Amino acid sequence: MKKFITLICVAIMGIGCASAQAEKGDMAIGANIVYGSMIKNAGFGARVQYTPLDHIRAEFGVNYFFQKDYVSMWDVNLNGEYLIGLLNNKLYVYPIVGLSFAKANVDNKGLNKDLSDVLEEKVNIDGDKAFGLNLGAGVEYRLTDHIGVTLEYRHSIMKDIDQGVIGLGANYKF
Repeated sequence: MKKFITLICVAIMGIGCASAQAEKGDMAIGANIVYGSMIKNAGFGARVQYTPLDHIRAEFGVNYFFQKDYVSMWDVNLNGEYLIGLLNNKLYVYPIVGLSFAKANVDNKGLNKDLSDVLEEKVNIDGDKAFGLNLGAGVEYRLTDHIGVTLEYRHSIMKDIDQGVIGLGANYKF
């Protein structure tokens, strides 16, 4: 039992020490490749991150999903992340909570009227825009002091535009 308690204490101290690198004032920019579950297509995104408090990071991001089956989509996100550092400040895991605004469009130019009506009825999102809540999690691995790679999943809960987004990206920390 004594060894177990010692192991728990060392693990807690290790997590506390490893988290020290997510410091107040850190800034980063990044790019990512995304996949949206509702639109069922890939896209790309860009983000800016700022750490206003130790371990807490704010992120502003924009994603554009390529057109598929005449539907395209974009979203804007403002998220908060709580960074938990592991492996001597090389690996971070974090929950994601935030707000999202999304817009989807149907491009039915050049289609005959009957097919156009069927398409709009089928997807029921032409011109829809919605505000919603983001919930998710991510991991970031720091390759160097300035460059990191990320893998994230967030689910945007909105009226009519409810989708999961998985992203693979890279960040440059200033």
